[in-house]
Amino acid sequence: MPRNTLFTTITAIVLSISLSACEGDDGRDGTLGADGAPGTPGADGTPGADANAAISLRLLGRTQADPATFDESAAEIVAYDPATRQAYVVNANAGLIDIVDLSSPSLPTIVGDLDAAADVTANVTGNPAMGGVNSVAVFGATVAVAVEAEVKQDNGYVVFYDTSGTYLDAVEAGALPDMVDFSPDGNFVLVANEGEPNSDYSVDPEGSVSIIDVSGGFTALTAATASFAPFNAGGTESLSGPVRVSARAASVAQDLEPEYIAFSADSSTAFVALQENNAVAVVDIAAAEIL
Repeated sequence: MPRNTLFTTITAIVLSISLSACEGDDGRDGTLGADGAPGTPGADGTPGADANAAISLRLLGRTQADPATFDESAAEIVAYDPATRQAYVVNANAGLIDIVDLSSPSLPTIVGDLDAAADVTANVTGNPAMGGVNSVAVFGATVAVAVEAEVKQDNGYVVFYDTSGTYLDAVEAGALPDMVDFSPDGNFVLVANEGEPNSDYSVDPEGSVSIIDVSGGFTALTAATASFAPFNAGGTESLSGPVRVSARAASVAQDLEPEYIAFSADSSTAFVALQENNAVAVVDIAAAEIL
């Protein structure tokens, strides 16, 4: 047999024997070694800084809007004027704006009130009957108050005062003005008109957003209306996303109910919560248009 062939044959036999040995019984396990002694625990780390350590809240003082109506709806919305150190508080039970002196925070004191409903009735042609106040906002030396009509489905008003409480003007808004606010630059006042229906839907006004240009002052003002009517069936606009619209409503515009307003930093756009509809409306302020 040639050497190469002999070498190959011997190698094959050895490999075969080695593989056969792999199929035998496993050997016994060796004895486990003893556990080593545990090491000494390390020192505790230094506690991290408490991010809230600088925040401390404690009661300084309080004032009761009306002691005779405890547990009734009273103080709801608050706007603060740093120049006068006064707060303007919606007193829903009384239908007024309470003016609270906070120059001594431990002794807040109600120093006056604004009766927006009475001021609309007294100063607007036709003497419309008004209901309760819903919202208040302050910018510079001016206070804006949203007041609903006595019949909620009728149009409400925005009433303007200076921070001393002097009446300036009243502007008609939409049905049930629910929130009023100034744009960050102070040039516009926006009102979310909720437009709630009555109990049987026999009267269901459209929700809308009123836009008041106050850049020229606070007299002879009028409001432009950003309407949802283009989103009605057959209109020029379409709702984006799964906006909830009640089957009981006669139209999209009647069912959309604006409630809360937020602004872009440049005062060009408003974002208006449509709470019952699980949606947010985007408003082009200068064009008075809902995008």
